[in-house]
Amino acid sequence: MLASSNTMLTQLHGQNADQTREYPLTSSERAQRLSLPKNKKTKTTAGNSTGNTTAGAQATRMESDMPKTAIAYARMCEFELGVPPKIILDEAVEIPIFIDGEQVYGNYPTCDNPVLIGKSTVSGSVIQRYEGRTAEGVKLPHVVWVAFGRNSSSSPARVVGSVQMIGYNTQTGATAFFESGDQIAPWVSLDKVTWRMRGTMPWIDDPKEFNQAFVPAPMQCVQCHQSDPFITNSFITAAKIPGTNEPVIPLLAADSPYHVIGGSHWDMRTIRIKGNACFDCHRVGMKTIELFTASGWNVNEHMPPDDPGSLSDDYEQLLTAWQQGRGKTGGSEWIIPPSKGSSTQTVGDDYPYQAAFNRAVLGGPDFGMTTQITTVERLRKRYFDACRKFAEQVANGTITPEEADEQLTTMLQEILTKTEK
Repeated sequence: MLASSNTMLTQLHGQNADQTREYPLTSSERAQRLSLPKNKKTKTTAGNSTGNTTAGAQATRMESDMPKTAIAYARMCEFELGVPPKIILDEAVEIPIFIDGEQVYGNYPTCDNPVLIGKSTVSGSVIQRYEGRTAEGVKLPHVVWVAFGRNSSSSPARVVGSVQMIGYNTQTGATAFFESGDQIAPWVSLDKVTWRMRGTMPWIDDPKEFNQAFVPAPMQCVQCHQSDPFITNSFITAAKIPGTNEPVIPLLAADSPYHVIGGSHWDMRTIRIKGNACFDCHRVGMKTIELFTASGWNVNEHMPPDDPGSLSDDYEQLLTAWQQGRGKTGGSEWIIPPSKGSSTQTVGDDYPYQAAFNRAVLGGPDFGMTTQITTVERLRKRYFDACRKFAEQVANGTITPEEADEQLTTMLQEILTKTEK
């Protein structure tokens, strides 16, 4: 996620820890929670965690609002996603970083496969993919979970980073986002040489500690995870499933379903242009592109992967539609992804969940166009400028990582407040 520091997010949610019930639940308890008779067990099927239609309708109604605690969110998500995995960082795949093709270890302002979120790239981040399971351990092959340990430390002596989980139902598109705060030292440590993250995160069998470690999605995660649940770039895809050349991160098709459990009021729109080849393989999240280009990424040097730059005209058309408005480009429209069995939908200016983040940013050389600068856009630019400035100051020893982190947290809180309006 965009957050450089989520310390305040943990503080906001930690006071509401729901510790009234042990977890995982038995089948009878789950039946009661889903308004089924106590003596009737829910049935696991290939399509959903439970096969009862009454339970499904109840679960759908429960999805409308994001709960305050991670354990409550896990319960909300269980019908679609089973239970979250237990994250053992030692078993995850390390994400390698390279300079001139050689793997390196440490904290670097530039490298071959940068993280592209306005910060320096640090070795030792890890990622793991899990098959979904019910509380009883029944496999859910249509559900995938990904855990991501992001290392943002300036020294292996003190861990700074986060551990995130994304759950995804490939059939319905149901998605869950769990986030940790930056204060993960109680559970995570770093190797002295490689800076690799190690440790075990709290699981749902200890609700109190699970709530201390994780919070539900603290903002509209689709600000960055816009086209589908899983962001991909050369940093993320450098981690391969052992023994293969397949990235650990799932690569989804253009028509993959997508909706966020608890995010019924989130802005799920992306732009689409009929006949534009940029949309042949995937949806396009323009806010994700802005996030990457603000960190120096050049689209035409990377896309499409098999022939970079060959779709430069299509990309220019896409930028025109995004920057100047859909009316300036024929065939352009807003769409929301398929979900819950529905197909892709076209939406208009009356779409009820429009959010401030889903607007074009003032371009500069990467965009070549001018638009009105909103308060949110100015904050975003200031955030990225500050990230680069603080990285230099930390490297020069004129500011501590803790001081930089505190100031970035304040700026991030401003952005989150504005983007939710």
